Amino acid sequence: MDEFENFDPTLFGLWTERPAYGDAVVMDDGPLAGEVRGVLLETKSAEVAVAPAEELRRLLNEMTVEMRDQFSAFRRMRASAEKALEDGDEAAQKLARADVKAATDAMSLIVRTLEKVDSLQRQLARDREIEAERVADEGGYEEARQRLLNLIEGKANARAVVLYNQWKLSGPPEGIGLHGPGTDPPQEPE
Repeated sequence: MDEFENFDPTLFGLWTERPAYGDAVVMDDGPLAGEVRGVLLETKSAEVAVAPAEELRRLLNEMTVEMRDQFSAFRRMRASAEKALEDGDEAAQKLARADVKAATDAMSLIVRTLEKVDSLQRQLARDREIEAERVADEGGYEEARQRLLNLIEGKANARAVVLYNQWKLSGPPEGIGLHGPGTDPPQEPE
């Protein structure tokens, strides 16, 4: 039964846009945490103005908060039942054993549920990352291509202005007529 003594439900925290683990990184979504704790009843008929993936993330966070609270409640229930095992009479001990078993079973179910929620959150994060890469690849190529074409056009226009100004000052370069390279100027009839 001590497997639950070392289980920390805060491990399953609220997920922000990207998951992070380790001692140095703290998963914190303060506004969402406050909103989740303030929710009393989920109404299915409420209009959802956020993207489905964001709504799923919020729902998973809400489930995590609720499961952590329930886990703590069952932990307290089991502790009080274990105390009744030591102090009570035979009937109270029998009832306490049933409470300990029920609390342990409920805690096991909560842990499995939290693991599934965590798995869904990881999958959601992976899907979001793949989608972001796909969008970046699609938009990045066209954007880079357009920037390159604009750069070429700008350089060509700048070079054309320089050549035109030189031509106005000193005339066309040798070998280039008014109508292009290798053409002679039109002859006037005599």
